[in-house]
Amino acid sequence: MTPNIKLCEKWADSFVNPYRIIKYRQYGFGYRDPQQLDAYKLEMSYGVERFFLLSYCLACCWPGLGAKSDLRVVRQWNDLDFVFPSAEAKQYAQQQRHYVPGNSVPIDVDVQHRSGGLTSRIFVSIPRFDEGRPVTLGTVDEQGRIVGYPDYSWHENQGSNCQGLTSVFRVAIDECNRLWVMDAGKIGETQFCPPQLLAFDLSTDKLIYRHVVNTSSYTASSLFITPVVDVRSHRYGDCSDTFVYVADVSGFGVLVVDVAGDRSWRATNKLFFPYPSRGTFTIDGESFDLMDGVLGMALSPYRPGKGRLLYFHALASTTENVVRTGVLRNESLLHDPTVNPGDVFVFPEERASQSAAEAMDRDGILYFGYMDPPSILCWNTASEFSPRNFHKVAINSETLQFASGVKVVNNLKGEQELWVLTSSFQRVMTGSLNSNKINFRIHAEKIPVLMANSPCKTNPKGQSPDYHANIIYQTHHHHRQYKYGAVAFL
Repeated sequence: MTPNIKLCEKWADSFVNPYRIIKYRQYGFGYRDPQQLDAYKLEMSYGVERFFLLSYCLACCWPGLGAKSDLRVVRQWNDLDFVFPSAEAKQYAQQQRHYVPGNSVPIDVDVQHRSGGLTSRIFVSIPRFDEGRPVTLGTVDEQGRIVGYPDYSWHENQGSNCQGLTSVFRVAIDECNRLWVMDAGKIGETQFCPPQLLAFDLSTDKLIYRHVVNTSSYTASSLFITPVVDVRSHRYGDCSDTFVYVADVSGFGVLVVDVAGDRSWRATNKLFFPYPSRGTFTIDGESFDLMDGVLGMALSPYRPGKGRLLYFHALASTTENVVRTGVLRNESLLHDPTVNPGDVFVFPEERASQSAAEAMDRDGILYFGYMDPPSILCWNTASEFSPRNFHKVAINSETLQFASGVKVVNNLKGEQELWVLTSSFQRVMTGSLNSNKINFRIHAEKIPVLMANSPCKTNPKGQSPDYHANIIYQTHHHHRQYKYGAVAFL
């Protein structure tokens, strides 16, 4: 098939001048298709120039130029179903309202690929926003049911046993085959137990680490939800140098846990706070307000002998920020949690929509979701943080409405995979969740497939992946200069 260049040029022109779009409906590009409309809306929100739109049109019309960009749906649910140890245990949970069908909402996903003929395991977290969640962390069985991890006894006490799990928002599996679990200790607004960070050895499913957060490191409003694991291996198999950074979404801070020293401290900065003007979310025609602070976090790739950067953003925001992990790992924060404002940077440009979770691959490509239009995007951190450098990975107004869990997973072949958990979270917030519809989905695809022809794959101007950060730094006391590339900063 030979593309109609003139027709593509007219289509590109229609985006340059949106008022002319109606004129070109006669060419049959499917403007009545909601998914297609979302794609156009996404492109227009970027303010893309005519040349890029022409290229996009060519990719659609010319076989071989368009890369596969859609994520595959691995699991999907109308409502979550659970495995109980016995019929009596299920009955008791229902009587105590520990299990209310339809109340459970999955938030995060992570995956363990196992060797030796063992099947891979999908982990999901189900925070206890309220009553009725029998399990707060589990694996997905072959029937799609949730099995409590490491077993049901860790969950059944519903906050009355602080040695178990009270409420888990997100988890992280590291390169040392450890599952890190941040237990917020809250059910609803009630702090039943102190927050705790746990680690399980996935080869045995045994608890190997527990850190109970000191009261000086959290407030009454704190809610620890997103752990990011920083392992610095000095030799093969060495996992001793491990720090975990945890987002406090409603206490507006970051908890830093020194695993080897078994101690933690709190970091605070104004960029951990929400933006009031970004606190209203509209997804699929439904709106809700949520003033959540720092939530999405991702680490730059580990380069031996070099520092790492922590990228982060508040849920109620459209900005992206970055801080050197060396700043967070400084134990002086034990005495003063306030991070020097000059050590935390906000990129000058913003997203067109709010975003929840994010994750970064080994090449420094950041993956994140958009609320409007519902989509997954990528950004090569060797380039400027700007909508013109954001590129589509997948877009679907029905299946990608709220990406609350985003993970980059290494499979047994050494390939990286992108896993995403999405939900109709707006209907959870507005109380309009419909059990007759699919409400929750887990998506996945190999990153080499997703990036096959993606602009995110190419480093700008031939820069090395070591230039993975778009860094803003202050060179003079009264003048801020913007430069790109981490090497000058690290």
